[in-house]
Amino acid sequence: MLKRLLYKFWKYRFMVSEPPIITMQGLYPLLLLLLLSMVALTYHMVRIQFKEAVDFSMDWNLFLSWIPLIVAFIVDVTVKRFHKWYVWVGLWSVVWVLFFPNAPYMITDLVHLSVDMGSDLTWHDMIMLFFYAEVSLFNGLVSVYWMHRSWQKTYSKAIGNLLLLVSFPLAGFGIYLGRVRRWNSWDILHNPQELFNAIWQSLTDRTALILSLEIGVLLGMLYLVLWALLRFRIRHIND
Repeated sequence: MLKRLLYKFWKYRFMVSEPPIITMQGLYPLLLLLLLSMVALTYHMVRIQFKEAVDFSMDWNLFLSWIPLIVAFIVDVTVKRFHKWYVWVGLWSVVWVLFFPNAPYMITDLVHLSVDMGSDLTWHDMIMLFFYAEVSLFNGLVSVYWMHRSWQKTYSKAIGNLLLLVSFPLAGFGIYLGRVRRWNSWDILHNPQELFNAIWQSLTDRTALILSLEIGVLLGMLYLVLWALLRFRIRHIND
């Protein structure tokens, strides 16, 4: 009985079509990442019980890491159902690129960690900050996987791989603009001229170039591990 109910839950169709646009199985990654986000927020709530909040911007940054994930989910679902929507995927890809740096950005929040080896709060804060960064990074990597798959299906494997490789150092450059220059994704609408001036000036900045390269390599290696694990699992199931 329980097995039958779980099967129906897993195969539930939210929008009836053939094939279904959204199923519970398709939502599984989002639900899992939502659970991890709730655990991260719980860590912060526990911290507040002992002392004041570390920094509520962590919660905001975690929320921002969900934007590229939701965008990639929308693109992936529509590409699966309607196939080659070149303009649709292209427009959403621009939105995704603008918000994608918000996901790995939380790695740099580790600089807020204050060290006192004799304090229990030090160890709690270390685990909490790492958990926030980890969940945010998971959001980003899953979004990359969905976008990469959509690019390959919509355009070609070569173009999909090229866009993938370009997105990693762009994320590093976005992190530099956010952490060092203190810009954010919304400034593309609020202060576009000043933002473009900052981007132009940063193109010759040594720190910007190094951070873009190193973050790009880090994201590339992490994504390679994720891609290899997922591809091996898919092929193993098909065999």
